[in-house]
Amino acid sequence: MHCYLLSVFLTLDLATVAFALSTCSTLDMDQFMRKRIEAIRGQILSKLKLTSPPEEYPEPEEVPPEVISIYNSTRELLQEKANHRAASCEKERSDEEYYAKEVYKIDMAPYFPSARITGSHPVRGTEDHQQN
Repeated sequence: MHCYLLSVFLTLDLATVAFALSTCSTLDMDQFMRKRIEAIRGQILSKLKLTSPPEEYPEPEEVPPEVISIYNSTRELLQEKANHRAASCEKERSDEEYYAKEVYKIDMAPYFPSARITGSHPVRGTEDHQQN
């Protein structure tokens, strides 16, 4: 009983010492995210060669109808090309291309583990080979 109390006391004493020696602080995820966002914002500003974010945000201008029509026609053209490529790719696939054009035959010596005969019954799968 005395040893049990002593071991419990030593365990508690060592636990408090271990907690006191710990240099790791708890991680505050909100603070970590804020610092990460600030670092990214600083990188963006330095890429743009700005010291601080701009004060005024100009309103986007109206897109001219000519630009919209060019965009739409380019998009339609790209879609047509993609459809044409997919259709021509399917036409090129045939049975001749699917199957091998050359067949290679590799002769291998059959491997059969040594047959053990117990009693009058041979091991299964070795009946044919023991007749040789």
